[in-house]
Amino acid sequence: MTRPASIVLSLLIVATAPAPAGAAERFPLPLEEFGAGAREKVEALLNDYTLKRSPRLDHPILNSPLHQFLLDRPDVGAALARILRIGTYTVTGTGKDRFRASDPEGLDGEMEILYRDGAHRVYFAEGIAKGGLLTVRGKALVVHEFEYRIADQGQPWVATQLTVYGKIKNPLLALFLQIFSPLIGGLVDAKISKAQGVVRQVSELMVHDPQGTFARIEASDQLTRDDLTKLRELMALSEPFPVKT
Repeated sequence: MTRPASIVLSLLIVATAPAPAGAAERFPLPLEEFGAGAREKVEALLNDYTLKRSPRLDHPILNSPLHQFLLDRPDVGAALARILRIGTYTVTGTGKDRFRASDPEGLDGEMEILYRDGAHRVYFAEGIAKGGLLTVRGKALVVHEFEYRIADQGQPWVATQLTVYGKIKNPLLALFLQIFSPLIGGLVDAKISKAQGVVRQVSELMVHDPQGTFARIEASDQLTRDDLTKLRELMALSEPFPVKT
């Protein structure tokens, strides 16, 4: 499970060093696999970013099909975080692989899934961050790499590597943030850690109390009937979660 919308939008407000030459050449996925429009977005950010961070996250999951479903449906993941009282952000679907995300801290933007395979997702986001009198506009590319493993006693885990490229649209602000990048880097990492903490908590609830967690989800009105049915089917792949008929 992941929280890409929150991570992407949070990172729109900070910057570090400019992109090195040839960044696109070191991209971990073949660019020819992307559609024309998606490839243009990827190459533009790889060759002109003001932020790059590479956080990691390892945590238990109920099963890999459920994990990948939530990677593709950040709107469902956001609803689960709210239902379980772990997060307060909102994501709504606006079209195929397109979403709008916001949170109470003033972040608001559009997100799109550009690429998916069995070990990767690539997300693109563009939006604004409002804080006091300051409004910052930016965009970000998130490369989400993941690998499954089985831990002790057969418990599935996922190891996640995020690579985040961000671009601030205000040149003066970007320059100011670059000057103070040693301090800002720690703030960025703290914000990412907070977002990842939500991911871990939701996952751990599903792992340690799947029946009770699903009962809380089912009692809410924040998921459609189809999404609730799909979630139940995926959770039922892991014993001893019961399948309701």
